[in-house]
This record gives sequence, structure tokens and C-alpha cells, in this order.
Amino acid sequence: MLKFKAGMFSWSLLTITTFCAATPAFAQSQAPSQDAVVQNAVPVTPANVKNNDSQAPKTGSLELSDSNVQFLKSFNDRYKCGIANIDAAISRADFANNIVVCLTSTEVKLAQDPNAIPASELAQLKDVVDQFSNEVSYLGNRLETVEKKLAAVQKASTFSTTTKLAGEIIVGLSTFSGDTVSAARNTASGLTGADTNNGNITFSNRVRLNFDTTFSGKDRLRTRLQSRNTTSFSGVGTTSTNTTRLGYDGDETNTTNLSLLQYTLPIFNNSKLIVETVGSEYNENMYTFNPLLASSGTGSISRFGRYNPVYRQSGDGAAATADFRLSPEFSASIGYAVPSGANNPGVGATGLFGSGNSGIAQLRYQPSPDTDLGLSFARSYHPAGANITQGTGSAFAGSPFGAEPTVANHYSFLASTKLSPGFILSGWVGLTNASLENGGRTTGSADIFNAALSAAFTDVGAKGNTLGLIVGIPPKVNSISSNNAAIRNRYNPDTSLHLETLYKIKVSDNLDITPGVLLITNPESAPNAASRGSEFVGTVRTTFKF
Repeated sequence: MLKFKAGMFSWSLLTITTFCAATPAFAQSQAPSQDAVVQNAVPVTPANVKNNDSQAPKTGSLELSDSNVQFLKSFNDRYKCGIANIDAAISRADFANNIVVCLTSTEVKLAQDPNAIPASELAQLKDVVDQFSNEVSYLGNRLETVEKKLAAVQKASTFSTTTKLAGEIIVGLSTFSGDTVSAARNTASGLTGADTNNGNITFSNRVRLNFDTTFSGKDRLRTRLQSRNTTSFSGVGTTSTNTTRLGYDGDETNTTNLSLLQYTLPIFNNSKLIVETVGSEYNENMYTFNPLLASSGTGSISRFGRYNPVYRQSGDGAAATADFRLSPEFSASIGYAVPSGANNPGVGATGLFGSGNSGIAQLRYQPSPDTDLGLSFARSYHPAGANITQGTGSAFAGSPFGAEPTVANHYSFLASTKLSPGFILSGWVGLTNASLENGGRTTGSADIFNAALSAAFTDVGAKGNTLGLIVGIPPKVNSISSNNAAIRNRYNPDTSLHLETLYKIKVSDNLDITPGVLLITNPESAPNAASRGSEFVGTVRTTFKF
């Protein structure tokens, strides 16, 4: 609840978030603009407050080294509060005025999107407000008005169901060239050559329409319709390797399908439960540690470069995921999924838990607002021995034992840090241990490795533009053992490198154009790398959102 008393200021940003999410109409009509607050803000000086009160504002100045000043500067850099730059010592009164402007901007952002700012950062902002409660005490009248509005909303007996429409259209102009590598050549049998193959320029699209419905103001039912015709470059006649796949590819010949049916429900302590009956993607339900390059529409142009392949283990099927906020620094996520029939031939034959499935658990630690560290573990079962790495690595990494049933344990370390206001460095290291599970007829164990490092530079050339660089090792079989000689040959003795660069140009709030180049050295991590060339993929991705 919002409360204001003489000499004491108590404010809960989480309550404001809930209020704005539950009453979109009120948020749009009542939330003041930043300009209005800046123009009407009254400078706070000791004269504004009773000096004979023990809780009168403190005087003096703050240095740049002060933790409160550092936090507000960092918060302003990330969420564009509209405050003036703090580049020297600042008085407590002037600092309080900056808090006022930042609070108003935050209210506007939360009114437009309740999830725009993480709860942990809102809690830190609240701590700063509490420490300067006397200096910003004149905010009480405005907050009391919000309190009355909130009380009126809480008395309402019903909440009208609302549905919002949002869409994304991707148009891609792409081509490839290089040395085609077939799976047969990826053996130790001496077939180490490659066929030069230059592809034609392709023009393709992907269209998504999201219908977001709320029943209580806090939950969300998302229904997504999708059509696309972006052929994967991994097939025969193209590059014949999954390492060259685009981040938004998929071809249903532009037939419109229900690609996602998802229900999100807040549970407790800023935690949430997410259930999908179709189209589940772990990457949409938990943090992926690659904030600026994870999106298929505005991030990496490649499938592998977006995030660790472990998040693809849900396989676009049915799933349940829970995300828990344990403290301002720690959060945890768990999930269970049954991939769709196309990715899981066992579905329908052995039931929900006997068919192909995956479970995932992740721990996220934020030692500071600009740094994220994570550990993830996933266990997946593949009845047909396929999709171990979900179309991101070599053919052997995706199916180390051929069509034999396989169990895989996936271990990952992930990190992301904002080194400066315009530079984010992210990366991950992943190791998968796969075991052959065919009742003992054949034994087999394989270790599959992948890693990546990405750098994202914001506002390069113009405000809103992003330059991205990604270097990685797509999933490859580092070692394999079996009592079957044919299986022992399914390994990747050499290493393929993923080299990618992209430049997202923000034409407007609704339109982005992203030219990008992807280079894969030593395709399929096959033997005798010196006798092979490289695979090249170039694309210009245009993304329109409404």
C-alpha cells in the first residue's frame, strides 16, 4: 500500500506495478509525462521542511563515489529516466530532484509495461528513496491520490477481460556459399573432400501475431499465429550443416498455424508459473544471459548465436516452467517439457513421461545490477536418438549414436556483464554427456562441447543501433566410446568456429534493418580441416513490429 505521513515516506514500487498492470486505462490517462513533472517540480531545499523537526532534510553534498549516486546513474543509463548527468559533487536537494524525475519516468514505464524493470532493481530504487525520504516528502500528495485510485480499483467487483494484438513481420534477403559437407563425409573413412556450392539469393518471410488476453490483470494468455517460408540452409543442396542455420528459419509454406498457446500466472514473491500446450521454448520463460542478441527478430542472425542450445530442449511442445525470485540477487527456474511430434517420434506411443522429454533447472545470481552469472542443468530423453543439440551443431553432435534411444545430461555455465553504458559482454560454456539407452544391446557414451562469446555495442552510429560480434564453437563430439565400431567413428576430431557480425539499424520504433554475415570454418568439425574451405551466409533481415 502507498502511505504518507509527516516526516516519513514509504513507497512500494511493486504495488504501483500491480496497479498499472490491472488498470491499463487509468495508467494511460493518469500517468504524468516526464516533461510535466520536470516543469512542475519544486526544488527541495531545507526551507521546504520544518527545521525544528528531527526528521528534517540533511544538508551537504554527495560525491560520485556514493553508492546511491552510482546506482541512480546506472539506473538512468539502463532505463532512460531523463535525469541530468551527474558528473560532479551534487547537493542532497538536487539529488532528491533527480529522484523525483526518475520516479515519474519509472511510473510511466511500468504503466506501459509492468515487466519493463526487474523487481530486484525496483527494490534497490526503493532503498534509495527511503534514504532520501525527507528530501522528497512533497511527493506525498501525489502518492495519496494514487492510493485513493488504487483503493477504488480494489473495491471493483469485476475486471473486464482485455485482449491486445501485437505483431512481428520478418523479411529476409539471404544467400550462402562455400563447401558443402555431407554427413557421410564426416567420418574417419577418408571421404574428406567438399563440394563447392554457391546458393542463389533467397527472399523469405516470417509473420507472427500475438493475442495477449488477461482475466485478472495479473495473468496473461498468449495465443500466437505464425506463418513462414524461410528454408533452412542445413539441407541437401545448400550447406548441409546445421551450423549455418538462421535464427528465424522454418518453412511451413506460409501456412498459418497455432505456434504458441501459453498461460502465465504470478504465484508468490514475484514468482510466476508458465504453462504451454504447444510451442514451448525455455528461452522465452527464463533468462538466457545474452540480453541484446537473443531475439530472433532483432538479435543474432544465426540459430546458434542467439543463446545456449540447452534452452531449445523443450522442442516446441507442451511444457510447464516456474521462475522463482529467491532474493534480490538470486532467482531459480525449473521446467519440464514434452517436445512436439515433429521433434519427438515417441509422443503418442509411450505417454507423457515415457516419450521424449526434457527437464531443466537454472540458478541465476546477480552480484550487481550490471552482472549476471548462471548455472543450468538439463536432462533430456530422445527415443529416436535425434535432436540432442536441437539443430545447432554437427550431425554427430545431434545424433551421436544414430537412431538409438539416447539420454543426455546438459551442464552449462553462463554469464553476462555490462562493462560500460554501451557495451555488454556475454557468453556460455556447455558440456553434454550422452548415453546410449537401448537395453544393453549396444553400449555408448559421448561428450559434446559448445561455447560462445558475444559482444554487443549499443548506440553505434546512431541512437538505437546495435553492433554485435559473436565467436563460438558449435556443438561437436569431443569423445565417444562404444562396443560398436561404427559408433566409435561418430566423433569430431577437429573444431569448427562460428564467426558472426551484425549491425542492427533502428529506422524507427517499429522498424529495424539488420545486415549480418556468418562464417563457419571447418564445417561439421570434420577431419582434415586443411582440405576444406568455409561456409559463408549473408543476410539482410528487416523486422517490422506493431
